[in-house]
Amino acid sequence: MGRADIGDRESRHPRLWDILAAAPLLLLCAFGIAGVAIEVHQQWPAADNAGLLVLIASEIAGALFLALQFWLIWVRRLPVAKAPGLTPRLWALLGANSAYAVLLLHKAALTPLRAGFSGLVICCGTLGAIFVLRRLGKSFAIFPQARMLVTGGPYRLVRHPLYLCEQISLFGVCLQYAWPWAFLIVLAGFALQFPRMAYEEDILARTFPRYRDYAARTPMIIPNFRGGMS
Repeated sequence: MGRADIGDRESRHPRLWDILAAAPLLLLCAFGIAGVAIEVHQQWPAADNAGLLVLIASEIAGALFLALQFWLIWVRRLPVAKAPGLTPRLWALLGANSAYAVLLLHKAALTPLRAGFSGLVICCGTLGAIFVLRRLGKSFAIFPQARMLVTGGPYRLVRHPLYLCEQISLFGVCLQYAWPWAFLIVLAGFALQFPRMAYEEDILARTFPRYRDYAARTPMIIPNFRGGMS
């Protein structure tokens, strides 16, 4: 099948192709939710301290975040424009997934205090990500695409609040693994998000003319409550 044939079928069945393109993420969300269910089932009988209970709560919050992504993929708007070429997609995949290499490390021996603190940080980041994702709604995407311009709610504070909240969660996760390697992996994953953000902003600016004004007065990732570039 040639590229022209694929393009023709995509134009005739855009919703189907949008779902097929997101199939790996749908599977990842489904496996993630199932994994959390198994993990919580195994942990619950031994949850004899507040730290472990907070950790379990953070895992449930993560499952809710995955479930929301799963739902939005089915109902989101079709893309108006996409960043051309393979490179933006590769950066998106690296930025979205590279920090999970931390899971390859050995888990640290968690005291109740460390488990509780890790769970609290994860909960804060994940609940924030759920709030942002609800506001992002039908314009949610992994690859650099323009579906709908969102500048309200948490997007009034920073241009990429979802990545900020996800990063907070990942720093909570790395507390459960061997240091300093876990921290360095998560930090490297955060650095890989910046090329991804640049591609996203480029396609948004090309598609929505008022995005440049929004970007000029809104920090990229760290809120300063004053506006301007960051």
